[in-house]
Amino acid sequence: MKPFIKPLQQFRRFTLSLSLIIVLTTLATFGFGTTDSWAASISLATTTASQSQVVALFGSGKAKANAKQVEGKAQEMLGKATGDPKDQVMGQAKQVEGQIRGAAADLKDQIQPQGRAKAVTKNIEGKAQAAVGKATGDLGDQVAGHAKQLESQARNAVEDIKDINPAIK
Repeated sequence: MKPFIKPLQQFRRFTLSLSLIIVLTTLATFGFGTTDSWAASISLATTTASQSQVVALFGSGKAKANAKQVEGKAQEMLGKATGDPKDQVMGQAKQVEGQIRGAAADLKDQIQPQGRAKAVTKNIEGKAQAAVGKATGDLGDQVAGHAKQLESQARNAVEDIKDINPAIK
């Protein structure tokens, strides 16, 4: 019986790792169900390069931090289940990295964009919310998304006026 224990442990570890990878990939793909994550993934296909850069700066940091924490927790649990101290330590390290990334994302969130950047951000939010509303059939999200896009157009018009007459602040 003893020769079968090691292959059984290896098979168990493999299936556990595969299961965790599938769960983490699914969670990362669907962005943990948050609107910000949906905004980052949906709006990239329909935006210009400058809008994509704004999404990269303001939209995805928190999701990446959460993903890193979940990945670390999963690896730590895998290490505990298999008795591998290396996986436990690496999992804890990834959780700390996720916390640091989360703190950095929070700091970025505190920095409010001004002028055109604010208009672009609002347009991205509007496109994403309208797309999610269309995908889910939620008319409220569609209307709110279109309202944000209109607000973005108004902000851009104000910025255009400021460009023409710099005395207006």
